Amino acid sequence: MQIMTKDFGELEISQDSIITFPKGIMAFEEIKDYVLLNYELDIENSPIKCLQSISGNVSFTVVDPFCFLPDYAPVLNNADKKLLAVDDDKDLRFLVIAVIGETMAETVVNLRSPIVINTVNRRAMQVILEGDQYPLKYHLFVTDVDKDGEVAEQC
Repeated sequence: MQIMTKDFGELEISQDSIITFPKGIMAFEEIKDYVLLNYELDIENSPIKCLQSISGNVSFTVVDPFCFLPDYAPVLNNADKKLLAVDDDKDLRFLVIAVIGETMAETVVNLRSPIVINTVNRRAMQVILEGDQYPLKYHLFVTDVDKDGEVAEQC
């Protein structure tokens, strides 16, 4: 199927690459179907991707959090697992939405509300993790951020 995108122009995507969000993404609940694209279309394993709606109207920059934070350990509750129809946690893929700043130091990701994809059935959702272990705004490219999210030292 053909989709028109703002960043990539017209693209051909396969039906089996579509990721369905039964509840949508927060603030975009009406948009249910997306596809994951590489910003560099010839680089397959990039940790930074584009989550593009197939309508072409909405896209998000998403990041594989484990590439930057190997100790990231989000836990889903049973209701979220049921909605995703997941049988094995190994089938889950986590991505976090990035907000790109004017400088690298201003770029943040939301670790508390990751996107979770069941890689078997391609169902997905944005979850809100319980507790306050992970911040809403985490600076990827700094070495020291205080509890209020203020940058103390850049890489």
